[in-house]
Amino acid sequence: MDAPRLEGRTGLALVLVALAGCAAGLVAGVRSGPLWLDETISVEIARLPLGELYDALRVDGAPPLYYLLLKAWIAAFGTGTTAVRLLTVLMVPLALWLAYVLGRRLGGVALGRAAVAVLATLPWLARYGSETRMYLLVVVLVLCGGLALRAVHATGSRRAVVALGVISGLLLLTHYWALFLLAAVGLLHLPGLLRQRAPAVRVVAGLLLGGVLFLPWLPTFLFQVARTGAPWADPLDPVELLRTPRYWGGGSDLERGLLGALLVLLVVYAALRRPPARVLTAVAGLTLLLAWTAVLVGGGAYTGRYTAVVVPLVAIAAGAGALALPGRWTPVAALVALAAVGLGSGIPAAGVPRASADGVVQAFRAGGGEPGDLLAYCPDQLGPPVWRLLDRGVEQVVYPTLGDPQRVDWVDYRARQDAASPAGVAAELDSLAGERRLWLLAATEYRTFEGDCERLLAALADLRGEPTPLFGQVGTTGQILYRFG
Repeated sequence: MDAPRLEGRTGLALVLVALAGCAAGLVAGVRSGPLWLDETISVEIARLPLGELYDALRVDGAPPLYYLLLKAWIAAFGTGTTAVRLLTVLMVPLALWLAYVLGRRLGGVALGRAAVAVLATLPWLARYGSETRMYLLVVVLVLCGGLALRAVHATGSRRAVVALGVISGLLLLTHYWALFLLAAVGLLHLPGLLRQRAPAVRVVAGLLLGGVLFLPWLPTFLFQVARTGAPWADPLDPVELLRTPRYWGGGSDLERGLLGALLVLLVVYAALRRPPARVLTAVAGLTLLLAWTAVLVGGGAYTGRYTAVVVPLVAIAAGAGALALPGRWTPVAALVALAAVGLGSGIPAAGVPRASADGVVQAFRAGGGEPGDLLAYCPDQLGPPVWRLLDRGVEQVVYPTLGDPQRVDWVDYRARQDAASPAGVAAELDSLAGERRLWLLAATEYRTFEGDCERLLAALADLRGEPTPLFGQVGTTGQILYRFG
């Protein structure tokens, strides 16, 4: 690619600014406040003994690789909020280096630098690169897989095929949306396979090897598909596929829309002008189409964090689109515009608190809460972040099981809520509390709990008198902490 400005000092300066902005976004994300629900669950599962970790993942609905890495990390550095987020943060430089290497191999130094500039300034990276979840591990493995795939085509060596297989297996053991990515790669190689062309045969062999590595986990995966899923997710809007580029932005709807439009324009232009980018675009587009179709037909969740399987491919393709623009300065201008929108919206967005657990705990203590009190959560999804911060002497239970709030059991989740009686659970809570002070942290409009928490609150008010709200705003859908008595 002819992009001398990106290969010289201008390109280096752009990369350095992008890296500095990325670092600022990651710092803001790490300092954004307490762990949110999914982060807390990750930590609580990872800190379990190995013998219990499998059962916890079975009911959580996730594959094991990230949790095993986090377990080793916790053993070395502890469970503090900053400590557990740093594991993900340290994956970001690795992801950016791999993006540079893959970009350079596809289009020279200029594309390597452009790929880094785009990926580093995506608000998506600042957001998910600073939380205790597996999405940056997915990005790293996707980029490794891209390098392995290119090596299979370039050399045809057994080592490259094995590398592709191992990386494919690790991806499947990190996040299940890897199924859509690997299926997309396989489908795009299907014509070559039918013609028995050696590169396609080798690629499919590598993908099958990845499937073999996944086989020991397959029974658990099938159980999770049948019994867990994503009961928290809203039904998929048929036009959500078209909104996907907005997932990678941050800030206001306008900022998200602008960044998404810039990305789409650059990716489409790259697909029209640059063959390597055409392949990246085809893999990313088909992956998203398969995921969207699966969720639309079979249910589940279609959400921004799951697009980790295509984010690095989109970043490299967008960089190629910028480089394909005519003129000596136009590519730089396009990348600067993308970086300006990304960093300008992404850094503030990364610093927005992801949970209100610290505010709940402060209100509980300021309102006279003390060890020995009973705190109930409705829905149970409110429990883990607060449980992590609250005094262990406070007895804490969740609606409707009155079980431990430390994690969430997603098995047969809707059926459990549908079978519960808010009035019956209120009577149990009243009896369990006895003479002790009773608290309720409640929120409305959570899926599968429609109206349940409101009825629970009303039933408790009948039994123990009208409660005093101490946190949150009554009449909204946010979390509200009530004190009875």
